[in-house]
Amino acid sequence: MTLRLAAGALLCGALLCGALRTGAAAADAPGTFTPEPVPPSPASCTPVAFAPAGTRGPRAGGRGPALMLAGAGLSNTPPGTLAWVRAHVRGPRDARAGNVVVLKASGERDYSDDFYRDGRFAWVQEILIPPCASRAAVDAMAPYVDDADVVLFAGGDQSHYTAWKGSALIRAVRRLHARGGVVGGGSAGLAIQGAVIYDSAAADRLHPNDDDYAVTTSNAAPNPLEPEISFTTGFFDWPPLRNTITDTHFAVRDRFGRLIVFLARIAHDKLAPSPVYGLGVDEGSTVLVEPDGTATVHNKKTKHGLSRGAYLIRLTTAPRLTPNTPLRATIEVAHIARDGERFDLTHHRTTEPWRTITLDGSRTAPYSTDPYR
Repeated sequence: MTLRLAAGALLCGALLCGALRTGAAAADAPGTFTPEPVPPSPASCTPVAFAPAGTRGPRAGGRGPALMLAGAGLSNTPPGTLAWVRAHVRGPRDARAGNVVVLKASGERDYSDDFYRDGRFAWVQEILIPPCASRAAVDAMAPYVDDADVVLFAGGDQSHYTAWKGSALIRAVRRLHARGGVVGGGSAGLAIQGAVIYDSAAADRLHPNDDDYAVTTSNAAPNPLEPEISFTTGFFDWPPLRNTITDTHFAVRDRFGRLIVFLARIAHDKLAPSPVYGLGVDEGSTVLVEPDGTATVHNKKTKHGLSRGAYLIRLTTAPRLTPNTPLRATIEVAHIARDGERFDLTHHRTTEPWRTITLDGSRTAPYSTDPYR
C-alpha cells in the first residue's frame, strides 16, 4: 500500500489509529493481528484521462464496422495491426486521421505515443477507469468515445469491464461500431468481445486474495460446474461473434480444454442457441475482422516461438453435466494457423479441415489428440 504522507497524518484518527487499536486488542495473541481494511480514497476511484498524443479533431468516419481481436495485450500485436486499423479510418492515406480511445481498468499511460507514431492517427487518448469508479463516473467517459473513430480495450481483468454493462459508456462503444468504427482489444479486452463472456467475476469473488488463481483446463475439466465459472451476456452483439465466446493466450496457456468447458456450460445454461462456437486466439496472434465478417489471422514471433493463430471450435451436442463429475465432450475444431490466412467468421467457414477432438476431464492428458497442431 502506498501512503501519501501529508494526507496520512490527517487520517490517523479515522484509519491508522483505528488499526493500531485493533492491533493493541490482539497484542496478547501473537500472529492474529489483521489490519482494518482501508477504503479506497475518492481520488483513487476517479477516472483519469491521460495526456493524449496528437490533437483531437472532428471524427474522420470509419470504413467498418470492423473488429481487432488480439490474443495478448495491445502492445503485443503483429506488425501491420495498427496500419490495418488506420486503413479502416477515412482520410487521406498519407496524412494523420482518426481519433483513438484506449479504455483500461488498470495500468498507466502505456500506448499513446507508440500508437500515435506507428498508426499515424490524429489523436490517441488513454482513459483509466478504476474498478471502484461509480456508474456516474463511468458514464461521464462516454463523450470521449462519441468523439472517436476507434475504441480499444486494454488487458487486465475482464470483470472490471463487464461491470460497465448497460452503461452510457458501453452504449457509446456500440454507437461507434454502428457508424462504421473499429472496436477491439487485447487479452481481457478480447475476452469481452464475444456474445457470451467468461467474466472471471465469480473466480475473483471466491479467491479475493489470490491474484494467481485462474480457471484453467486442469481445474475446470474435472468439474465443469465449479462455482468459479461465471458468464456475462448482453454486453456486445457483434454479428461475426454471435453465439460465440472468445478466449486468449490460447495455446501458450493451454486454454483449449477450458474453452470446451465454457462451451459445455453455455449449452447447459442455455446462454446461446446451438451450435455454440469458441474462438481461441493465441498469444501474439491477431484476428482482424472486416465489415462482411471476413477475418484474417496475423502472427508474430514471441518468446515461445511463432504464435499459432486462431482456433475455431464448435459444439453441436450439449453434454450432460453433473456436479463434481469430469466433463467428457466431443467438439470440432478448425485451426487457422498461417499468417495472412482468411476465413469467414460470421458463417464459420474456413478452408481448413474440421477435426474431431474429445476432452476427457478424468484423464491427466485430457485430449484424444493434440489440439494445437
